[in-house]
Amino acid sequence: MATLNEVSAKLLEVDAKQDQEIALLKHRVEQLEGEGDNEMIKELRERVRKLEKWVAGAAAVIAAATFVIGIAVAVDSKEIDYGSNGSTEQKILLQLSSDRD
Repeated sequence: MATLNEVSAKLLEVDAKQDQEIALLKHRVEQLEGEGDNEMIKELRERVRKLEKWVAGAAAVIAAATFVIGIAVAVDSKEIDYGSNGSTEQKILLQLSSDRD
């Protein structure tokens, strides 16, 4: 079992590594923000805009498809009654002769 000093030393080592990585990332960000890497920043912004357009387009397609499917389901589920009484029974009509002929 590790002693408290060993655990503390290990945590300090991990903390030091994380501090080094943070410092390196800060340095890289400063380089990107500097004059020399404006092209990379422009490229990244263009890529983000392109992705935003794709996401917006996909959302529009999904919304339209959902709308059309919803309309189709609503129309399909509506019962249409063209004046029938709902019965399949056939009726025989009797025609009576009239005296007016």
